[in-house]
Amino acid sequence: MLWTEKYRPSKLSDIVGQESFKLDAENWIEINDMPNILLFGSAGTGKTASGIALAKEFLGNSPNFLELNASNDRRLETVRTSIKDFAQQGKIGDVPFKICLLDEMDGMTIDAQNALKRIMERYANNIRFIITCNDRSKIIYPIQSRCANYFFEVIKDDIIYSVISKILTLEGQTPPVQDELEAFICSYNGDLRRVITELQAAIASKRPLQLQVSKSLESYNKALSLVLDKELDECRNMLFKMIREGKTVKDICIGLHDVIVLTELEYTVKFKLLRVIGETEWRSQTMTPRILVSWMMAQMK
Repeated sequence: MLWTEKYRPSKLSDIVGQESFKLDAENWIEINDMPNILLFGSAGTGKTASGIALAKEFLGNSPNFLELNASNDRRLETVRTSIKDFAQQGKIGDVPFKICLLDEMDGMTIDAQNALKRIMERYANNIRFIITCNDRSKIIYPIQSRCANYFFEVIKDDIIYSVISKILTLEGQTPPVQDELEAFICSYNGDLRRVITELQAAIASKRPLQLQVSKSLESYNKALSLVLDKELDECRNMLFKMIREGKTVKDICIGLHDVIVLTELEYTVKFKLLRVIGETEWRSQTMTPRILVSWMMAQMK
């Protein structure tokens, strides 16, 4: 079983960091009410886990909870059908309201967001929304203003170290040398989920931790080499394959960003590539993945 799922926080007290949010959430539970909330910040900081844990505190395992990945269900039709149908149906059982968790909503189209705003207004007595995103600027202001906004900070390395040490103990694994584990954690910039994923992979394959860091970036290093060698068609096909295997354009942008930053390149080349990566990630809200990857390759020639 994946450790990220096995050790996913099941209640608010299990969430690490994000003390301001946790304090307010505990108050909401005490008064049995909550606002719509928008949780934003970097990947792996606990936004989705916090949203699910909060919903469980209010609803338990009742059918009054709907979770959607808004980057996958990004269309206007999804809002008009799935979300609207759920919002207008009555509550089941003795609960204060229904809850809809919209994960990665910065991938939802503007038209869909505008339709969601109207649902938030019309069914305010029946439903609360928990919205998560990495980039709050991609959420229209009328939705931002209808939510309590919480920035999820990057989790500090010492907190990640404590979490990882606990997982290793529960799994009966001998912890790596402290300096080695600390360097491994530092490589992932506060992304707890990725640290757990890569650590499990390293232990399963009996691979040294620093070699696992290199292994996790291997595909992106190859993609960067193809770009630098002007083998853009081959690089595009490689990225298409990654998308078919489940990677998002955002995942690809993060991986390419990390290897570009770590690679010694001429100043102008490095920052041209970083600019293209940044614009590609920004365009991922409105363009289909394959077309966007082709656009990115065209900008890198």
